[in-house]
Amino acid sequence: MRAVIFWLCFAAALISGFFTVIGLYIAAGLLAVLIAAVTENLAEDYKVKVSYEKLFLHKGEAPAVIFSGKKRLRGTVLCENLVTGERSANVVDIKGGGRYELPAQDNCGGLLIRFMSFRRSDLLGITKRTAVCYAEESITVLPDPIGAEIYDIAEAAVGENEPDGAREARPDEPLRRVNLKLTHRFGKPYLNTYTPERTGDLWLYADYGAGDRAGILAEQICGLAQVLTEQGIDYGLAVPCGEDGFKFIENADSEAVMSEVLRFPMYKQVGDGFLEKLCGRIDDGRIIAFSRKTGFSDERLTVIDGG
Repeated sequence: MRAVIFWLCFAAALISGFFTVIGLYIAAGLLAVLIAAVTENLAEDYKVKVSYEKLFLHKGEAPAVIFSGKKRLRGTVLCENLVTGERSANVVDIKGGGRYELPAQDNCGGLLIRFMSFRRSDLLGITKRTAVCYAEESITVLPDPIGAEIYDIAEAAVGENEPDGAREARPDEPLRRVNLKLTHRFGKPYLNTYTPERTGDLWLYADYGAGDRAGILAEQICGLAQVLTEQGIDYGLAVPCGEDGFKFIENADSEAVMSEVLRFPMYKQVGDGFLEKLCGRIDDGRIIAFSRKTGFSDERLTVIDGG
């Protein structure tokens, strides 16, 4: 619309120039404005830095993208959840230094955000130039707080002996195995801690497919890793890698599990054969597999399917 208005004014000034010199002055002024606007658009850097309002979100929050610069930008923002495989394409029309809000995220996971076919125009909207938008950071949607079922999974995996101490309960932690004496003494909840009963290697395995079920299983494996880390229980992480291989992380902790599970798309390789191959690669130890595929069974294997 701006370009149409400009050319109509320019044409009117030229026509009036046949009758009065003032019209020619106006046309010359408009031509100078056009040259300045085009020169500025072509001379300015074609790269546009993008930042995010928040790098860590909770489920239900919407990622906010902020574009630098003063020019108007038009293009498409692609957003993919690396855990569930959910994708969205968002057509963006941003004025200089604008903020754009992507759809709210219902599942945890790292977000792969790409900027496609972005173009910027000059002040008059006459010339357009391809713009390269880039971001140096990434967004992660965090899992929900640990639920009671995660503590049940941890107890089944490692067992327990007699209490060997107590600790103060964390906020939102289920009040199970409360130490009544310390709770009464200090006026805040204390929980008994236990020495693991079972020994030997413990492996967590993630191979959960795509969709909402993948989001549930990703939350559960991150929650279990946090519980095991807090209880001082050693464990490793295994994930599919390549056509028939695995990536093993020995002596993993909750941060390593969250980084691996939430930031890398493992849903591209799913199958019963992976569990069987994994059991063949691990000679001794127990395996807790977060997987939708339960056709294979082994006495060392516990499958959590998110159901």
